[in-house]
Amino acid sequence: MSVSRLINIVSFIIIQFNPNLPESEIFLDRSKLSARYIPRELPHREKQISMIHTIFKNSYIKPEEFILTTIQVVGPAGIGKTSTVLKFSETLETEFKQSGLLLKIAYINLKLQGGNKYAIYRFLLEKIAPELPAQGLSAEEMLRYLLTYLRENKTYALIILDEIDYLVRSSKDSGIIYDFTRLNEFDLTKHCNIFGVIFIARSTEFYNRIDQAELSTLGRVPIEFPPYSNKQISDILIRRCLESFNPNVVGSDIIDEVSAIAVSPQVNGDVRYALDLILYAGQLAETQGSGRISLDQIRKVHGQSHPSITTEDIMGLPKNHLVALMAVVKTLGVRNKQYVELKEIRLHALELADEYKMKKFEVEDYLDDLLDQNIIEMKSLKEIGINGAALNELGPILENQLKKKR
Repeated sequence: MSVSRLINIVSFIIIQFNPNLPESEIFLDRSKLSARYIPRELPHREKQISMIHTIFKNSYIKPEEFILTTIQVVGPAGIGKTSTVLKFSETLETEFKQSGLLLKIAYINLKLQGGNKYAIYRFLLEKIAPELPAQGLSAEEMLRYLLTYLRENKTYALIILDEIDYLVRSSKDSGIIYDFTRLNEFDLTKHCNIFGVIFIARSTEFYNRIDQAELSTLGRVPIEFPPYSNKQISDILIRRCLESFNPNVVGSDIIDEVSAIAVSPQVNGDVRYALDLILYAGQLAETQGSGRISLDQIRKVHGQSHPSITTEDIMGLPKNHLVALMAVVKTLGVRNKQYVELKEIRLHALELADEYKMKKFEVEDYLDDLLDQNIIEMKSLKEIGINGAALNELGPILENQLKKKR
């Protein structure tokens, strides 16, 4: 069964059992494409969830014996680090509850809620113990109050600090790392009910900006998240599209196109970007009343974010290169595919060369130059395409330039 057929069938079933969904020819539930949405299952991150779960397993079995544990989760943007940690924390919260224990999760995005140590600790206090006063307290006093509150109320906490590398880069005070890795030393006579701190970072480059004592408490063995493969991104997009779009809106060609864009060097496996791309393309399709997302809408949205071809690029191209690029555009338009073969491009190039009275035109020579300039992409002689430009916009611009060079 094809990808588009599967999406159509499942979306139809969802609609039948959700009669009160807002009317839209495109969207079933656009919130399912949001970065805030965490699906029930996180495909291709089961291994990482299992690793984190193993580290904290005894925290709900014998919490009074579990010592403070800090871990690092490291990987590029948009590859599921935060979603994985939050999904794990949901599971852990349930396991604590089943053991008759109360667990509070404090997630802090240091890029959004950070700034300085005082602001971060106040936010932490508000997340775990909003009834405690923060006004008039120093940062260290807030931590002491919080630790006392947790012990007295027989409550446990897991702290998640996202974008720690951003905080270290932007702030002169990286002492927050030292504080959070030494929470169990605030009162050596009593157990620390904050049993875990998870630091999330895009890379380990921030190691160079912290002193040796902080690095020692942090440790040097992070849980690394590898980028998703093309197939894995495709799988993730299929699942999200089933939840997000109505039948017949997303075809397998769209899944293939967005997956290819996501694994390109420009995007570097960022699934969040892929989800945004398909969301904005859906909104464009909704605005245009097309009833279905097209490849050109995907290219248009991607081109606005990561333009591979600018007007200046086109204006600077010689006539022969313009004809070669036009041949690619025409072939893609006729075939309505993500990639086309060189032999197909060659046929259109010969027609254009005849139209513009050009003698002995070898399109391959100019395609190589366009590839070097990153104006086209070529995976093989059977896979030549354009990312980052809408064909219905690029075509008229090329025609206009060619008229000027007649």
